[in-house]
Amino acid sequence: MTKTNQSYRERFLIRSRLVNYLEDLNIRTGSVTDTLYVAPHPGIIPEWEWLPTAALSSPNGLVLVSWPSGQAAFGAPFAIDIDDGDRMTDGPYFAPLVESLTRRRTIAFILLRLGSFAVGVAKDEKLISSKTGTRYVKGRHRKGGQSQRRFERNREVWIARLYDKLCKAALDRIGPFERDLDAIAIGGDGHVLEGFARRCNFADGLRSRLPNIEVAVDRPGLKSLEQAIISVWGCHVWEAKS
Repeated sequence: MTKTNQSYRERFLIRSRLVNYLEDLNIRTGSVTDTLYVAPHPGIIPEWEWLPTAALSSPNGLVLVSWPSGQAAFGAPFAIDIDDGDRMTDGPYFAPLVESLTRRRTIAFILLRLGSFAVGVAKDEKLISSKTGTRYVKGRHRKGGQSQRRFERNREVWIARLYDKLCKAALDRIGPFERDLDAIAIGGDGHVLEGFARRCNFADGLRSRLPNIEVAVDRPGLKSLEQAIISVWGCHVWEAKS
C-alpha cells in the first residue's frame, strides 16, 4: 500500500519487507547520517515538519532516519526498548527497532461487529487458534409504539446472545494461551466492543491487563483475522519526497 501527497510518500510494509528495507537503506543511500528514536506523540519535530498527523500519532513512537538526500520515518509496530526517552545516534542504528520486530510475540485477536465475529491467537505472525461466527441481529425497525418497544427488547436479546457466543469462543480459543499473551488486538465497532467487554469478564480482563492494539476491520471473518495479523506485525513508513 502506497499513498502520496506533495511532501511525502506513505508505505505499509509487512515485517519481512521492513527488515529488508532497513538492511538495504544504508547501502542504497550510501550514508545514513543519524537515527532518532522518538517517544509517542512528540508534537512538531524540527526539520521534520513534513510528517503527517498519522505519523506523529504513532502509538509506539517513531524511528527517524536521515541521509544527505532524504528522510524516512517508521511507525514502530511495538514498543521499543530504549534507555531513556528520545535517543539520537550518529549513522544507522536500527538494532532496537529490528529487535522489537523480530522478538517472538503471542497476540490475541477479537474482531466484532453486529452479526459477526472472529477471535484468534497468533504466535510470531502464525495463526495457531481461531474461531469465526455469526449471530442474527436485525438493524432497524420503522414502526413505533408497542411494536417498536418489543423490537428493542428482542434486539437486546439478539445482541446478548451474540456477546455470549463470542465470549465462549474467546474462552475456548484464547483461554488456553492466556498466560503466554503479550497483547490483545481489537477491531470492529467501538460501541459494540464496549458492550461486549461489559458482558464478558474474560475479555474485559484481557483488555485491562494487556497492551491493546487497535486494528481496522470491515466484516469479521477468517480473512479479516488474517489481514489483522499482517497489519499488527507490519509498519507504516513515511518518506520525504525530494
